[in-house]
Amino acid sequence: MRATIVYVTGRADPRVDWIVEDLSRQRQRDDDIELVVIDALGRTAPELGIGHAPFPLRVASPKPSIWQGPYRVTSRDWWAMSNARNTGFCLARTNYVAFLDDRCRLGPAWLDTVRDGERTRAAVICGAYEKREDGRIARDNRLAHAPHGRIGCGGNWLYGCTFALPLEWAFTVNGFEEGMDGLSFEDVIFGLHLANAGYRIDYKPALFISEERGTAQASTFRRTDKGVSPNDKSHAALARFGSRSRTEFTPNLRELRAHVQAGGAWPIPDRAFPHRDWYDQELISEMI
Repeated sequence: MRATIVYVTGRADPRVDWIVEDLSRQRQRDDDIELVVIDALGRTAPELGIGHAPFPLRVASPKPSIWQGPYRVTSRDWWAMSNARNTGFCLARTNYVAFLDDRCRLGPAWLDTVRDGERTRAAVICGAYEKREDGRIARDNRLAHAPHGRIGCGGNWLYGCTFALPLEWAFTVNGFEEGMDGLSFEDVIFGLHLANAGYRIDYKPALFISEERGTAQASTFRRTDKGVSPNDKSHAALARFGSRSRTEFTPNLRELRAHVQAGGAWPIPDRAFPHRDWYDQELISEMI
């Protein structure tokens, strides 16, 4: 198997060591895997406590964004998961990519399930999860409907912290819709784009992770809906983006990946430009 595993974080203590340990345990001798850590706080590998790994491991910041980081136009860092995951697509050196949220432990068959997905390339695979926080456990509600998984579950089931697919399929829909940054719900929109483009999506509970959360590890990135349901931004996003098979606001990721992997620099947003929210035309710099 050749695969890139993208681990996205923005937490104070992301526990990258856990994922290195679990991948090392599940890796087979002929696996060619790399781990790419996208850290929204811009830390280095030593700052993240990353030591030796028995496979290639890189740490990178998300590509420049108006929502967070040194090029933001906002007064504080906002949620920009589409941008972070699109960074992973651009940095991947293989043609199969699996994603993980931070502070997670892998289920015993996680890498086996990725390996099968990479081999067959029959479908996008999305996995199951549980979240542990201060003694409470929140479990994936999809398991109640499909405890053994579901073939062709549909794009709206692509959520929940871990999934995998061929890189080419991601480029066909141009990755995650960056118009969802500041809002969230980007994973379902990505799933709908893939389904609308004709790709099957399978729910695989064996692609399982357990996330260790806690009050001290709560996300500090701002995100908000606007309006009153059902006349709100999230419903408008579903109406605007959910029927499409390709992103609207994301730059061309295929071209961007070629540029960056040839040694080019990431494009820098023009902070003097009056960036506005597509939903209501509010200046993003004035959003609170």
